[in-house]
Amino acid sequence: MRRTIVRTVAILVVVVIAAFTYPGAILVSIAVHLTPALRPSAFPVTPGGLEWLHVEHAPGSTPFIADSEGRRVLLHGAIPAGLIDFWSGTDYSVTDTPPYYPIDPAAYDKGKCPPNSSAIATPPLCQEDIKRMAELGFNSVRLPMSWSLLEPERGKFSRQYLDRVAQVVGWARDAGMYVILDMHQNAYSRYVGRSDPSPLPGGAAISLRYYTGAPPWATFTDGLPSESYVGQRELNPAVFEATTSFWYDRAGIQDEYIATIAHVMTRFKDDSTVAGISIYNEPFPGWNLAPGFEDLLLFPFYRRVIDAVTGTRDGLPCPTHVFMPAPCGYPDLGVHDLRHLMFLDTGLLREVTDFPTHLGLPVSSYPNLVLGIHAYTHVYTIDHLIDQKSPPDKAGYPWGGYDQSYYWGEREARAMGGALFVTEFGNDPNLDPVELASQLREQEIHLTGFAFWTWMENCGGGNNKPYGVFDGIDCSSTRSQPSSGCIRQQRAAMLARVYPEASSDPNLTYSYDPSTGFFTMRASGRFGDPATVVVVPSVVNGSVTVGGAVAGEPSIAQSEDGLTVTVYPAGGVFTVNVAAAPVAPFKC
Repeated sequence: MRRTIVRTVAILVVVVIAAFTYPGAILVSIAVHLTPALRPSAFPVTPGGLEWLHVEHAPGSTPFIADSEGRRVLLHGAIPAGLIDFWSGTDYSVTDTPPYYPIDPAAYDKGKCPPNSSAIATPPLCQEDIKRMAELGFNSVRLPMSWSLLEPERGKFSRQYLDRVAQVVGWARDAGMYVILDMHQNAYSRYVGRSDPSPLPGGAAISLRYYTGAPPWATFTDGLPSESYVGQRELNPAVFEATTSFWYDRAGIQDEYIATIAHVMTRFKDDSTVAGISIYNEPFPGWNLAPGFEDLLLFPFYRRVIDAVTGTRDGLPCPTHVFMPAPCGYPDLGVHDLRHLMFLDTGLLREVTDFPTHLGLPVSSYPNLVLGIHAYTHVYTIDHLIDQKSPPDKAGYPWGGYDQSYYWGEREARAMGGALFVTEFGNDPNLDPVELASQLREQEIHLTGFAFWTWMENCGGGNNKPYGVFDGIDCSSTRSQPSSGCIRQQRAAMLARVYPEASSDPNLTYSYDPSTGFFTMRASGRFGDPATVVVVPSVVNGSVTVGGAVAGEPSIAQSEDGLTVTVYPAGGVFTVNVAAAPVAPFKC
């Protein structure tokens, strides 16, 4: 009898552990895969707004972002950081400085813009920025937001900050650009503190300048020292502890984060200018290890957010405000948003390896999923972390070069039932001819859109130059200078690309050479298929020619931002070319 009881208890323990770990996660993923997707009955467009985007699931290929006509849509854009709650100041002993730039939208009305300052990492985000993005041919903006400003007090959301976000969305709508809302964090929070007394052996005192994310009430460091190791911001014991507390829902802070996203999407539920939301930027595993972090913590967390916002209810019903194992779903929070894209960033380790660090299990039956990769080959990958002096063309890793991240990204996205998108990439501006050019070429080959980090940046981090499209400011000088420096001509010319914004041929091929301004595209379509639309930024001066099987004369519309070429297929192969011609310089 005693042996039977012991065996029964042992079996129950094994069953519980199995249910809460990989076996349970796999069973839920199978159920997700077999569940019919919830879809809205109609997609009314916001007055004056853009048409809704969705993820098209074409048989035998990676899903892709599409418009209402089923055309593949490529989103090109940048990431302005002016709404992020960065630490600011010159007194490093003060760790809880208030937001530097005004949150009140009135401070930005009618073209007003607060003055820039070297006291903070980035310039303010103003309407002129959105206009200048449109001039580069961008049709989207990834807009970072900070949890610490959305929910500064537990359970109390800032209407004013959300109004500020809505103001930027309005500017984008006026410019004909989509917005990807981004719940942004780096190293979890700027409230992880600084080490006091001096750092432990091997550690270094930190600057909170680039730490962002959670509010102080959701930051649990348990007294661990806040100091960095081997020059990496995230390799900080306080960051490890605070991040791990989030993944295990300590004191219900993950529930509060989910409620915050639900609050944001309630505001924008009917806004078609908002393409979707990036749920969590660059997820750091804390004390957890891959692949268990991604498969048992990160992607189940994404599923819970989707359950809460859409009402999909893929996961199992579980108690909230406590640790929720992988199979757990989340209650419907009443938003019922079934139209926006959900961008799911892979774990930070994937960015370091350019290789999958998870099994790629189905996450949700919600159809509008987009897998977001951060493409930083030779910038944050293993080769650069080991040897920062070796040039990228001499690196021995990644073994597949720049293509490795995209090749595996497509397979990850397909396994999870999502589209692929580069939610962030960037590099040292001195290496643009190699690193930036290589990333942009891979994006053409793999037909994926991008969000470039960053639009504008002051000073740069540490000894690095600013990563922005603009030079930034000289923070050691008091002389008069442009508020954000001048635009980087080479970088802007590379990003201001000719590209097919929308096409009914999901497998078209195209290429743009910014050094010559030459563009070529080859596509096919049946008579009656929707048009292919090609964007030609205003700085590109070459003549446009269209050939092959096209119906009627192409439409070439001129605006201050450039040309929009619209071509209707007539049944067969057609081409669009832009002749080589010098690219015009950009104004400072």
